[in-house]
Amino acid sequence: MDFATSMFNFSNTLILPFWLMLIFLPRSNITRRFFSNPNFSPMQLLAILYAIMVIPALVSSPQILTALARPTLEGIQTLMSSPAGAAAGWIHYLCFDLFVGVSVWRKAIDKNQSFLWVSIVLMMVLMFGPLGWLIHELASIRRKANPT
Repeated sequence: MDFATSMFNFSNTLILPFWLMLIFLPRSNITRRFFSNPNFSPMQLLAILYAIMVIPALVSSPQILTALARPTLEGIQTLMSSPAGAAAGWIHYLCFDLFVGVSVWRKAIDKNQSFLWVSIVLMMVLMFGPLGWLIHELASIRRKANPT
């Protein structure tokens, strides 16, 4: 198995327990410990994996930075067309989707919301990233407009 495949598989395996905690154990002490610690977070682990993928690529191929500084659809498609590019992109998505999921979780904890609804939204964030976050934001706006 090559490095990119290993990193892809490892990041998927690493992230799953954290999403399961957010969705199914939102009020447990272990979930609070993982996501309330200012010195450590699962997103930091993913950022480290991302750095392990991206920094060597940037050092060996400075044209990557040029492609990112002045992105074109074709240039981004080229970057993502290799296994290493796709794995790095996937880890990037995992990191930021979890960051958004934790933000949704924190708001729900702070507002003492029912996690029946929030868990559905968190599953949407896990699967569809920005769409899940948008649903959460629209629901929050609606709740503000119709407080009951």
